[in-house]
Amino acid sequence: MTTRIALSAVLLSLFVPSSVAAQAVNPRLTAVVGTNDAFVIGLRDASGNQVTRLDPGTYDIAVSDRSQMHNFRLKGPGVNNATSVENAEEVTWTVTLADGRYSFVCDPHASQMRGYFTVGTIPTTTFAAGVGPGRKIAFNPKAADVGPARITVNDRSRTENFHLTGPGVNRKTGVPFRGRVTWSVNLQPGRYTYRSDKNKKLRGALTVRFPG
Repeated sequence: MTTRIALSAVLLSLFVPSSVAAQAVNPRLTAVVGTNDAFVIGLRDASGNQVTRLDPGTYDIAVSDRSQMHNFRLKGPGVNNATSVENAEEVTWTVTLADGRYSFVCDPHASQMRGYFTVGTIPTTTFAAGVGPGRKIAFNPKAADVGPARITVNDRSRTENFHLTGPGVNRKTGVPFRGRVTWSVNLQPGRYTYRSDKNKKLRGALTVRFPG
């Protein structure tokens, strides 16, 4: 009888802890929105790095809302969580993030206090651009979401070029060059401009939208 009890105890110690250990621990993120006089907002991973991209999955987000005039809102596919504006609070959200674009903002000051990140795989936006023949320049579409983009430029002029600039991007063809090139870039929120460096009248703009 004593041997059987001892054997049962051994088996229990082997199987129960392994079952508990098998339960996944969610990756932990930390969100902060500043004190009343600090217009600061951020989202960081367990190593303290600013979050720019995550894998799909379930995460625990420890939110430190230190203000009675700000709040922290996380929004994206399947998620729309927010702390209150009027109260300072410490809260932990468990959220499941899917492929897509997510934003975090302070609702009363969304134009000043905001950030974004991408999760998993998001579609690449394709653009068709060109300059020439003659005094012509084109870029389509004129608006896009943040994320990867593939831009195909058809340069048909030996006297003009195609030059794209904006957040994180500064790409151009040569003035005497004629031909087709493709650029792979990562678009960020903001305004991009395209132009010919030889003719100020040949120009236009691209708007990259902030997520949400």
